[in-house]
Amino acid sequence: MEKKKLSKTKQKIKKSAIDLFNNSDTLSVTTNHIAKSANISPGNLYYHYKNKEDIIKDLYSDMSFSFENFNSFEIILNSDNPIKELDIMFDRYGELFWEYRFLMRDINTLMAIYPQLKEMFLKNQKKRITQIESLIRYFISLEIMENASIEDISLRARLNWFISSYWHFFAQTTGKNVKEAIQETKKIVFKINIYPYLTEKGKKMIEN
Repeated sequence: MEKKKLSKTKQKIKKSAIDLFNNSDTLSVTTNHIAKSANISPGNLYYHYKNKEDIIKDLYSDMSFSFENFNSFEIILNSDNPIKELDIMFDRYGELFWEYRFLMRDINTLMAIYPQLKEMFLKNQKKRITQIESLIRYFISLEIMENASIEDISLRARLNWFISSYWHFFAQTTGKNVKEAIQETKKIVFKINIYPYLTEKGKKMIEN
């Protein structure tokens, strides 16, 4: 998958925006703040982006693009130890989510304000849940996971997505920062939603 090369100004805008969003309250950051941080005029910023929503949508697209470029599902499907590969992939996801931590932290609020972002998120959500369902079925076919009904596979896939996407938001209510929440997400997914369903063959794979 390829992405168009950005102008230097647009790169500066996006870098400044993600730094400000990550280190502050996303809602309090304005386009003027972003322009000042990028050392450009507000007019120059508006040449590239209509408003803050456009910047946030572009950053969400960047995160999704990076996720796709991991080719994680293809790599897992072609691995001799797909469970171990899944474990490695979760670490990569964690680094990506940390890079775009403002989205993990504020996504619910941002979706309530920006309908187009919500549309993008929900489209992505549907795709990811379908991929997780396919992965569970694949593990079952290899006798890595115990057999399960269609309904159970669907429920487990949705739970996996829910934990991965929303745990960061919930964890903040307990005083954890986003970095801690990301690390905790992997632990919960594997302990609650993966390991209990592994066969002996699957457990040996994850322990190797």
